[in-house]
Amino acid sequence: MRKFDDSKPIYLQIKEEIEHAIIQGRLKEEENVSSIRALAQDYRINPQTVSNAMNELINDGILYKKRGIGLFVNQGAKEKLKSQKKREFREYELENTIKKARTLGIAVQELIESINAIYKKEE
Repeated sequence: MRKFDDSKPIYLQIKEEIEHAIIQGRLKEEENVSSIRALAQDYRINPQTVSNAMNELINDGILYKKRGIGLFVNQGAKEKLKSQKKREFREYELENTIKKARTLGIAVQELIESINAIYKKEE
């Protein structure tokens, strides 16, 4: 059973988990996604919570329904998600990091060197 973070709704955490699986390639385009009932049992939560996550993914064009068969990952979902997540990263996380660096008096070159060092460490 997965533990959920109390800081955001469970259905959003499930949505993000599915998005992450698509970005990482664990869920491929045109691949069947586990049923709402199966996911609810796996997570030990109300099926409506899973349904809310799936409906958001359908509305976002990430998943689609095949009547009587189930939910599937849409063509182009991985690239769409990567593009969206990059934009969100630049607009929120990176912007906030740069503002914080500025407040702390960290020079641009020092920030770039720190980013390069961290990036190389992760390779």
